Amino acid sequence: MTAPEASAPATERKQSPHGETARVAAGAASAMRSAIRLSGGREVCFVCTQDEEGVVQTARVAARGDVRSVLALPGFANRGELLVHNHPSGWLEPSDADLQVAARLHDDGIGFAIIDNDAARLYVVVEIPRPKKHVELAPGDVAGILGPDGPVAAKLGRYEDRPSQREMARLIAQLYSHGGVGMIEAGTGVGKSLGYLVPALRWAAESGERTVVSTNTITLQEQLIGKDLPFLAKALTDQKVRFAMLKGWKNYLCLMRLEQARLQGSTLFDEGVGSDLAMIEQWAEQTTDGSLADLPVQPRAEVWDEVAAESDLCTRLRCPHFEKCFVFQARREAAQADVVVVNHHLLMADVAVRRASGRWDEAAVLPAYKRLVIDEGHHLEDAAAAHLGQSVSRRGLERLFARLERRGKGLLPALDRKLAAGKDLLSVASLDLVRARLVPAVNAAREKSIVVCDMLSDWVRAQNDATIRLTDAFDEDPIWRAGLGAALDDLLRETEMLGDGLRMVRERLESDEQRADELAPLLNEVRGVTRRLQAAGDALRAALRPEREGIPRVRWLEMRGSERNVGATAVPLDLAPMLREDLFRRVETAIITSATLAVGDGFEFMTKRLGLDDESLEPLTASLPSPFDYPRQAMLAIPSDFPAPNADAAGHFRRTLEAAGDLIDFSGGGVFCLFTSHRDVKEAARALRERGVESRHPLLVHGESPRDDLLRRFRDHGDAVLVGTASFWEGVDVPGRALRGLLIGRIPFRVPSEPMTAAQCEAIESEGGDSFSSYMIPHAALRLKQGFGRLIRTATDRGAVVICDPRVVTKGYGRRLIEGLPPASRIQGPWKMLREELSEFYKQGEPASRG
Repeated sequence: MTAPEASAPATERKQSPHGETARVAAGAASAMRSAIRLSGGREVCFVCTQDEEGVVQTARVAARGDVRSVLALPGFANRGELLVHNHPSGWLEPSDADLQVAARLHDDGIGFAIIDNDAARLYVVVEIPRPKKHVELAPGDVAGILGPDGPVAAKLGRYEDRPSQREMARLIAQLYSHGGVGMIEAGTGVGKSLGYLVPALRWAAESGERTVVSTNTITLQEQLIGKDLPFLAKALTDQKVRFAMLKGWKNYLCLMRLEQARLQGSTLFDEGVGSDLAMIEQWAEQTTDGSLADLPVQPRAEVWDEVAAESDLCTRLRCPHFEKCFVFQARREAAQADVVVVNHHLLMADVAVRRASGRWDEAAVLPAYKRLVIDEGHHLEDAAAAHLGQSVSRRGLERLFARLERRGKGLLPALDRKLAAGKDLLSVASLDLVRARLVPAVNAAREKSIVVCDMLSDWVRAQNDATIRLTDAFDEDPIWRAGLGAALDDLLRETEMLGDGLRMVRERLESDEQRADELAPLLNEVRGVTRRLQAAGDALRAALRPEREGIPRVRWLEMRGSERNVGATAVPLDLAPMLREDLFRRVETAIITSATLAVGDGFEFMTKRLGLDDESLEPLTASLPSPFDYPRQAMLAIPSDFPAPNADAAGHFRRTLEAAGDLIDFSGGGVFCLFTSHRDVKEAARALRERGVESRHPLLVHGESPRDDLLRRFRDHGDAVLVGTASFWEGVDVPGRALRGLLIGRIPFRVPSEPMTAAQCEAIESEGGDSFSSYMIPHAALRLKQGFGRLIRTATDRGAVVICDPRVVTKGYGRRLIEGLPPASRIQGPWKMLREELSEFYKQGEPASRG
């Protein structure tokens, strides 16, 4: 650290509009002088740090231009930093605008100062608000907010005391005060969202630190933003409650790209899509948040791709629409919020950006944060796999090439038209490059990609499976001798040549300032496509021809939908080290919560999967029970005379359908039938229709209508039957009588041949472990618990669960699966006997009770 130029103690300094000469260290002064000179002596805004004596030690450029422009940048400075900007006149008296900025920054814990162009004199308008040395929450007081005498009870119309919720808030308050990681399983009905939001908001009020809350589902995000946080804003009258939701860039409309699409529509789009663009234009005049979810009708994907915000295309402050930008409007709100709600994918995208940049304490995809809550935490590993891996598909490549040129439309024809209008030598030479090199290069790369993708899709189809894991054996597969190696080399070479050509024309045009300004939007788009082409090439190499050194990866090919859309993916095998080092070690407090984290009575499985098995990060764990009276409200029936699905699949499925029909008859509808594959869903739906179920109850089938539509119809009717898989096992909330029966076809084991599962099991076995016991069983236990949790959602709900897989009682591992379920009244035995007890259960309104 550079020593200050003068050593006058802070108590002797005299502040005047002429500034002080003792408050900027030599290194920081030199950096600011250089930046001001590079800007031609115009205004520059710096974010600075100070030492304990208040001397500026470091300075980094935040923005160029009027000081008010920096306020548009989300997270430009952290609490405890100093914003400095120069007055070119040398007179350091703050203007009205300066004073307004200073007041706003002070509320966010940031100081404000003015400096001259020589960085010799500093006038501090507002000192950095000094944080309290140590902040602690009183756990009992925080828990009391949720108690019968607290503000939450006073505001709620129908309050129910939830001891588990108060205990959750107490534990989290401790973790905020002392730091660390908490892993808290909160049973259905605990009210975990208020359990973590209350301590998060109290911490913000005491310390000024924000909390990022990450969820897996849109449903939970909407609950937090639309219900829980607005309620707490009314209930907690002694503090401000500021909150915001952030989405990924591509969820927002870019006004600049919309303007360009409108101007170049005839060269960008095929005929017939103009109505989509017109709809977006009309909506853009009315929307307040500019997100795709706000559109009344979803546009075609290729249209939204041309108008959606992209981080690498954004010109930030140089954009004429910056003040109205929907992305930065959301980011500004997030920068001021006490709680920022995101999803796991955005959280992991933020981690990926920080890993690449090495900047852990500045804003990236998200504002800088030190306190993190991960709700639906059992999904975090899967989200990490999606964002820390690499993937490319035929359709993705087609879209990239189509954005450049397709049947006379696209970026290159648009650029051609712009250049053809210019008569200067640069335009003529660039036009020749576009026509003679770039357009042919696009066509060549497109043709090579077709060859590679055709070979890969034919190979996948020949394996008689939609998803094929690539192991070292793939290196010796005959497909390489059949020409894949040459075709892949050709494709990679063509994409690299295309990328080089795009860079050449862009750099040539940017050398002329006037032409660069005229063509900036188009050149920006070209730059974005160039980067994506590079990423696509890297993904192909990683999946098909990986380097032998480096971290182990799981690789696979898959068919995605129809039209031979083959995809290639490579994901790190062990994500735990990345989560440990690049997420959990970077924050002061991390709370991982869900209704399903423990397997049996322990957290070892999830702790290891998330990289928290290191002694220095050992989490505080707690399993908080549901307030529901499961023995009274729910019955669990397990037939003992059904064949096991792995021994007699056809016989098991036949008996499962028999049980489904009986359960529907006893309950009068209101039943979820959950299966583990789409094939079983289709077959079950067909069989139930043949049995006449549809004549008595609406039969709602996963895949025949959108998920949200099926759920709405199920809730509204009250006596419907829903047959589903996958997403219906969790994240579905149907309180009340509408759902009063649940049939689970079989133990929800992961598919052993699924690439990530197979690779994880192989890795465990190679180290001498038992993959079935340590990987397959824990995952199945968590999934089964999620499925069971669909039934009882309130204290007045009542219903029965039938698990049609006898292995939960006949196999030794069955005990591990059953013991994690809520303590419903349990019956087991021949189906004939269970039929009678279930019938009586629905008639009497109270469950029978026998083991």
